[in-house]
Amino acid sequence: MITELAQKLKSSEVPLFTKIHEQDGTTITAVGLKRGLMLKKSDFPKPTRLLVIKGEIDFNTTSESRRYACYESYEIPETPDYSLEAWDDAIFLLFNESTTI
Repeated sequence: MITELAQKLKSSEVPLFTKIHEQDGTTITAVGLKRGLMLKKSDFPKPTRLLVIKGEIDFNTTSESRRYACYESYEIPETPDYSLEAWDDAIFLLFNESTTI
């Protein structure tokens, strides 16, 4: 699945999403983001942790920007306004656990 996502990323002008695991309230989604493309807050369920597995992404808020590279992870906070932007062609995983009982 990740290899296919990497191949499609080469020619894609839109973000790519592939669900790779869903069980017992946990969902893992692979995201491919070509350099310069952006995802906004509304694209992510909460709470979410991301893990970069290829390239680099910038996590941007109105007051700061942080860059995450391959094998770095980050717990996406409940901030009012943020976005993710690919600095290089990037693939990252989003880990989401449902808090519904």
